[in-house]
Amino acid sequence: MGQDSPRAPELLESVAEYLVGELRPEVPREQRFKVLVAANVCAVVAREIRAGEAPDREDLALFNELLGEETGDVHAAAAELSRRLRAGELDDRIDELTPRLEEHVRRKLAVARPGYTEP
Repeated sequence: MGQDSPRAPELLESVAEYLVGELRPEVPREQRFKVLVAANVCAVVAREIRAGEAPDREDLALFNELLGEETGDVHAAAAELSRRLRAGELDDRIDELTPRLEEHVRRKLAVARPGYTEP
């Protein structure tokens, strides 16, 4: 059974806000970057928790489609797709693959760096 509010994402966001808003000005200048890194980690993990399994499911479906085979492991599918791309085995399909792989990158950026793809 889950906990009542605040939930993990809200707690992580609160820690990130505290680190940036209150702690960062108090730490020595040469240590402030580390505080920002810690705050960013908290924010990314909060977004990953909120996103749930959907991005991995979408990526797995995409990778399976591009590979033309079914696998149940998104990491194995990504590794195999990467291997084939590096080996040049998919060069004849690059115009088809590029926009599809951009979907994957946009999903990753939505968690890691929201707003990055916006003009």
